[in-house]
Amino acid sequence: MPTENELREQLAACTRIFAMQGMIGLFGHVSVYQPETKRVLITPGMGSDKGGLRPEDMVPTDLDGKPLDGKTGPPVEWPIHTALHRARADALAVAHLHTPHATLFAIAKREFCPVTLQGAIFSDGVPLYPEAQLITNPQRGEALRKVIGDKRAALLRGHGIVVVGQNLQEVLYAALVLEDDTKKTLQAATLGEVGTMTAEECRAFGAEIALERRAQRAWNYFRSLEARWDRQPGTGRSELFP
Repeated sequence: MPTENELREQLAACTRIFAMQGMIGLFGHVSVYQPETKRVLITPGMGSDKGGLRPEDMVPTDLDGKPLDGKTGPPVEWPIHTALHRARADALAVAHLHTPHATLFAIAKREFCPVTLQGAIFSDGVPLYPEAQLITNPQRGEALRKVIGDKRAALLRGHGIVVVGQNLQEVLYAALVLEDDTKKTLQAATLGEVGTMTAEECRAFGAEIALERRAQRAWNYFRSLEARWDRQPGTGRSELFP
């Protein structure tokens, strides 16, 4: 298992990549959970410079959202993270983002269906949390957990998205794929009827089987780009599948 220092570094890097990609900014937060110590590491909340986060900026809490270093509290929507970390053994990393294209599916009354081969990792769908509210208490966190079930992601009505994974590499890749698939859906709609991937086609592609390998390769690629990024907003973004 990674050490806390290693997880802090990964969490900071993951968040910087999201910032480089224009997927996190004033709002949004990412977390990682250590089941052996029951400690959650979460990024600072609203107003923090996500593109410049360092390992020491991460906020440690317990599963009740209580800060463990006595200095800084977690973001107000910490229950998104703790509810999923507590309930799902495969939810060791969680991202709550307000991505520009996927969030549109949390506004329009339109169900998301994968349209690309990579999007096949969402073959089970992306359910909608129906309440237009922030997830600011454990009761709402539990309601979100029930909505997302065992799925990889959920849409928050009029708000944003939540993505879960077994590690930060998987969360980064899944969030990038979801944003890319929703963007392509909207672009294709200007040409006419949008063709979607069937469940059978998704299974045949075997996206889940190759997920760990693909996620690690995407992580390595975007880490390399982020290392050369000039930290200026609106620069550095790279298409996942140009």
